[in-house]
Amino acid sequence: MFLIRFFVLFVFLPFITLEAVDQTNWKKADNLLKKQDYQSAFQLSEAIIKADPKDSFGWWLRLSSSSQLASKKGKWPEECFQSAKEHAQLVPEEESSSFTTAIWCLNHDARYMEMVSLIPKVLPKSREKIGNGNYGLLINTLTIAYIKLNDRKNARDILFTGLTQLSGTPEAMNTGYNVGELFYDTDISLSERERWHELFQKNLFKEKISNPLIPSISWNTSLLADEYVKQGKYNFAFDTISMLYPDMDTHVSSYWNFLRDQLLIKYKALKFRTKKLKEEPRRKLKMVFIVIPRTRLLDPLPSKLKPYQNIDEDVSEKAVSDLLLSFIYFRDSFEEVSNGIHWDYEVIRTDSEIKTTNFSDESFRYVMQPSIESIQPPLSEDVLHQIKASDGVIVVWPGTKQPEGVLITNGGGTEWNYGTVSDPEIRLTILSDSNKNISSGNHANHPIFIYHELFHVLEWAYHKSNFPKKDHPYMRKKEWPKDYQGITEWDFYSETFQKRMMTEDKMERLYWFGRKEGFYGIKVKEEKK
Repeated sequence: MFLIRFFVLFVFLPFITLEAVDQTNWKKADNLLKKQDYQSAFQLSEAIIKADPKDSFGWWLRLSSSSQLASKKGKWPEECFQSAKEHAQLVPEEESSSFTTAIWCLNHDARYMEMVSLIPKVLPKSREKIGNGNYGLLINTLTIAYIKLNDRKNARDILFTGLTQLSGTPEAMNTGYNVGELFYDTDISLSERERWHELFQKNLFKEKISNPLIPSISWNTSLLADEYVKQGKYNFAFDTISMLYPDMDTHVSSYWNFLRDQLLIKYKALKFRTKKLKEEPRRKLKMVFIVIPRTRLLDPLPSKLKPYQNIDEDVSEKAVSDLLLSFIYFRDSFEEVSNGIHWDYEVIRTDSEIKTTNFSDESFRYVMQPSIESIQPPLSEDVLHQIKASDGVIVVWPGTKQPEGVLITNGGGTEWNYGTVSDPEIRLTILSDSNKNISSGNHANHPIFIYHELFHVLEWAYHKSNFPKKDHPYMRKKEWPKDYQGITEWDFYSETFQKRMMTEDKMERLYWFGRKEGFYGIKVKEEKK
């Protein structure tokens, strides 16, 4: 999270000439403000106003002192607001700067509706009065006020207005504190994202690693690239993501490693898709997506979940499309890092339901995952035949509802004779963890999800290689081999691919079609020898 440097205005705006003010009061006020004795300055302003309710200096001093006390809350934000109104009426030419200070005071009281109601009085007039730096902070404060009011369209509108006005100046960065969440909204149109992309290109400030606009720029870049990929416009997508990658990797990493990995994998996938001379893959694998649209659990639920009663769920089309999009990025980036292993895929939709799940309590979470027997009505013989002809299967199911404060994991990856009980064959099997928010940091909405689940199996396949293999080793940086350079989950995977698996046998063992024994079984046998 970036910290906002709130603006403080009136103490430093001596717009009243000495000739217009009682010089004794002026000197007293000046001395109190320099000593930061704002309580006494406020009391002096009250005495001046009591003597003359129309004394503009008295109202200026009252506004200046109460604005400095507003962070203490209590009566001070309201005193500041009322002083701003009185001062603006007495000195109309200072209305915009008076109400700018009022907005800052009201923000301490979370009075967001009143703050945004003052916009016509402060924009764009206040920019000249308060300077670009404070103007950028004003735009940021009003943007966040709209976010608090759950009015995200107006939040983006006010941000776009201010950023456009300050575009290219260092002060433009002041607009960007803590507003990145605006850009993972799913209702943003392609044309709006394109307008933002054009504006963000002018405000990268590559020399500033801590640019507060980076979260907004990163989210918009990532999701705009997604929109182009969905339309098959891969060159557009690559040009979009190239605004950040590879040059600005450090900037994005300083914000959030989850988003950095997402962008970097997309960049690698799109670069492979658009720039690499096309060669015939050295190995082709096949993944089948089985879409089970409903979870309808039979009673009784596990005793620990009974208080939550109905946790049934329906899969959303967006969850399906997000997972397929993640797979496309995985497929193209994996073909690059594996030097030619390509995954084809097919989507099979059913009208079935998940009726039962396996349940385990891992203290910090519950795990609920379906077996093939839990699918009702059962998969048809034709579907089972298509599974049998594949190297892997991804079960796209709704998962379960997540009660407040309860973590239920519905996804996972392993090897399993999925769909081939009568003539068992091992294949890669992944259970999706669907219906998650794209901004949550959950793997289900990230191309690294497939890598994560695949890696669980690759650890068995390459169990003799020198890299840590137990309980998500990417999370324990101290255990990484000394020749590993990175810091993120993707870094761990990519370095293991390059420095271990590709070196060992170019991943030639990586296939499942027709296999009667999985990598885990082979590992156990070899360890017993």
